[in-house]
Amino acid sequence: MATTLDPTQAHRVELPGGWADLRPVSDITERMRRPIKRLTAKLTSYPAFMDAVKDASETTKGGAELSAADQLALAAGMGDAFDALEELQDALVVAVVRGWSWEGGVTTDAVLDLPGPALDALRKAVGPWQNAMNPNFEPTPDPASPTEPSSD
Repeated sequence: MATTLDPTQAHRVELPGGWADLRPVSDITERMRRPIKRLTAKLTSYPAFMDAVKDASETTKGGAELSAADQLALAAGMGDAFDALEELQDALVVAVVRGWSWEGGVTTDAVLDLPGPALDALRKAVGPWQNAMNPNFEPTPDPASPTEPSSD
């Protein structure tokens, strides 16, 4: 089983045909975060997507990987959300990757020009960064909070 990378640290990941340097989540600017937050919120508005995520979660309990057939069925079950998911994954790669061995800068267009195996591996590597960028809506017990401690 592959090791999950720590999004609080910088990493160099080896990819099929090249490498990419990943920045720590603390170095990701708000300009890079906004599209990710917008697309994440958009995805949760698709009931078909949420059902597909639930089904995938149940299938992968215990560390099992989705087969190619399961992945195809999952994508088909997402409906219109599939395009939003692809856009989200590309935005995440652009936000996290500081540099890479391919020519040119790290842009959405450049991501689309990566070889398939390298892009697949890169998307998998940057996955933990999405959770690290999600807003935290947990209550704060800070008595100095302008809205009182939200746990009250």
